[in-house]
Amino acid sequence: MELAKSLIRFGIFNSKKTLVIGVSGVQGSGKSTLSYSLCKRLREVGIACKCVSLDDFYLDPEERAVLASKFHPLFQQRGLPGTHDLQLLQGVIDRFKRGEALTLPVFDKSIDRKLPKSKWREVEAGLQVLIIEGWCMGVEPQPSDELASPVNQFEQEFDKDGSFRLQVNHILCEEYQAIFSQLDSLIYLNGMSFDRVYQWRLQQEHMLKASTGKGMSDEQVRQFIQPFQRLSVWGMQSLPNIADIEVCLGEDRAVLQINTQLGE
Repeated sequence: MELAKSLIRFGIFNSKKTLVIGVSGVQGSGKSTLSYSLCKRLREVGIACKCVSLDDFYLDPEERAVLASKFHPLFQQRGLPGTHDLQLLQGVIDRFKRGEALTLPVFDKSIDRKLPKSKWREVEAGLQVLIIEGWCMGVEPQPSDELASPVNQFEQEFDKDGSFRLQVNHILCEEYQAIFSQLDSLIYLNGMSFDRVYQWRLQQEHMLKASTGKGMSDEQVRQFIQPFQRLSVWGMQSLPNIADIEVCLGEDRAVLQINTQLGE
């Protein structure tokens, strides 16, 4: 059975109030596909729904340069907590909860910046469900003792003293939890192993290059995912205990098992 249809059966969309739903999972796990499928299914039964990616709230290079100058040079690369415009995201959530019309930003990864506001997505008033998908949605900060040792070559080379991961963890604790606390439900696509991320992310990049003619090389993708390893692995350990619904995936993204804490 289609995953979106299966998840709707759990009843997380039955409430009459407006709902903010988070969809979390490692890169390439199928978050966007699931989110759009959920929206399609909900619209078919008369529920006004839109989905947006946390990626669409990335800061532009100039804004990340400010962070890099203030905290650590590694903030120049998009991706980790700290590189999103959470004020913009909070504004979207606030307008959604008030039932107002809103505008969803669009970040173009091929040029590494948001498109002009004239090309953002206009959403009419009265939206009932807003789905926000992102690789770190719902992830809690790591315990301090988990930050002591580097997890890969990237951290060994570029974050020897641990100051970068410490700052990321602080931002995740202080700023991102305030956003995550507003989720009515969280769905977690558990990729089960970080080793799968490279192949899944590579497939995404090849599709991007095929459609836009721009994108990263295979080696650039390998380097790009290394900063995500720490929190991705931490998410695999912690999110099954946090998410309302956990979807365990096989290497080919086939659904192996669905676990739920709803009603517990």
